[in-house]
Amino acid sequence: MADDRDQHRNLGQARTDWAERRTALSSERTFAAWGRTALSCIGVGLAATKLFGDLQPQWLLRVVVVGLVALGVLALAFGYYSFNKSARDLEERGEHSLPLGWIGAFAVILALLGIAGLFLVW
Repeated sequence: MADDRDQHRNLGQARTDWAERRTALSSERTFAAWGRTALSCIGVGLAATKLFGDLQPQWLLRVVVVGLVALGVLALAFGYYSFNKSARDLEERGEHSLPLGWIGAFAVILALLGIAGLFLVW
């Protein structure tokens, strides 16, 4: 009888561990989706200068390009904020995900490259 209870406790703990691992992986996939969205916004914004370079008035093109790059940077910030919160919650329970430093470095580098791209296309 006691063995059955121990077996059920072990099974319950294993299921909880797997659920926490799935949550960590889900958080990583969500951050990757934010990153893809940010990269798309930045890429389309920078490509717009070449595709629509002769658009008049010129200020309208600049507003669109800067807006898309800013939207990409904001997407990275939102993605990092969401991932950071989830990762910290999971770490309190003992589940580890990707290191926050690496994720933060990725977000900052991509944001800086997007902003630097604005100066390269003008």
